[in-house]
Amino acid sequence: MRASIPNIRYLSLGHISTKNTNVNVACFLCKYIFEIKVQYNSLMLFRDDEEWFKYRKLLNPLMMRDTDWMVLPIQRMCEKAVQSLSEGVTKDNPSYEIQNIESTLYKWSIEVILCLMLGNSYNTTNMAKLNTLVNDFSRTVHTIFQYSSELMMIPPHLADCLQLSAWKKFERLVPETLALANKIIDISLDDIERGDGLLSKMQDCIASRDDIKRIFADLIIAAGDTTSFSMIWCFYLLGRHQILQDQIRSGIYENFKSPHPLVIGTVREALRMFPVAPFIGRILKKDAVIGEYSIPKHTLVLLSLYSAGRDETNFHSPEEFLPQRWIRNNDQSCSFSPFKSHASLPFAIGSRSCIGRKIAQNQMHTLLAMVLKKYRLSVLNEQEIFPELKMITVPNEKLRLSLKKL
Repeated sequence: MRASIPNIRYLSLGHISTKNTNVNVACFLCKYIFEIKVQYNSLMLFRDDEEWFKYRKLLNPLMMRDTDWMVLPIQRMCEKAVQSLSEGVTKDNPSYEIQNIESTLYKWSIEVILCLMLGNSYNTTNMAKLNTLVNDFSRTVHTIFQYSSELMMIPPHLADCLQLSAWKKFERLVPETLALANKIIDISLDDIERGDGLLSKMQDCIASRDDIKRIFADLIIAAGDTTSFSMIWCFYLLGRHQILQDQIRSGIYENFKSPHPLVIGTVREALRMFPVAPFIGRILKKDAVIGEYSIPKHTLVLLSLYSAGRDETNFHSPEEFLPQRWIRNNDQSCSFSPFKSHASLPFAIGSRSCIGRKIAQNQMHTLLAMVLKKYRLSVLNEQEIFPELKMITVPNEKLRLSLKKL
């Protein structure tokens, strides 16, 4: 994988369509990522095949297999997030419009990673030590996302040559963000006792402190916008379906350890309709035939998850929010045909699939259950919200959501 990509094609996973594309959004997105690699290749995310795979093999057992150890840390941070989201709900004001929902969920995403990294060491005392840094980090990562969205359609070398304002701010903020991430990690490694979290497990199998810092930085940077916006889409969809909320609420367990099937279905359905990462990119190692198209090796192929998820040949009534379609052992499952689950791959597939999949699923299931157990969600936006591509799939207007105490 190199910064110069010889050929780029876009593929829909539905009835396959292709575009040799120099103007397609996906082309600019990938070009942007690859050129950024040249400048910021210290992160593990941008390492090449063998070096990257070496660390992925070490992390797979810790993050993809036995994940029972994640449950309690995630519950702690979800309880904290529910308190933040509902801080305006009182006896005198039982219905409350959530303020700063994006920033609250950004911080929640990052704190889940910190709590998983530090385990029982991420207590009240150490939260206070890291609080200012975490707030600053959440703010800068969110700001980077905003500027990178502005730059999405502009090749980085051109933005640099023209010295665009957004580019200059982006260049300033990226090193600042990495420096904040390193400070958080240094405090976690030096000033906080070794706990029972992922950091302790990593120190047992990865000798290099620098490599641990790179992996840690990858996780907390990647967690911010992806999980938080996925959660926003879940809230939006549930806020428009009151009966479904009641169905879920009736089956939520007190300990939240076993997610309700409809909670799982809600997350799957939200990610089908609004995949936060709308493309999967892969460079072919050998010539391939996909559908009726012959694709030469070394071509970067972009799979459009958004197109596939809304293709009626893959999903029954694809424009409708139907979490029940993901419950395959119920009497209604046959009524949702066609149903091709492999056409929705929000965490990608194969060795390059999302290493944080289990974390993201667990934390979204838990937060949804905790919110629905205590509150009724209602969308206050007057108009329907539509997806907009700004590096990731985001709402075209700010979500206005109210909580009503049950």
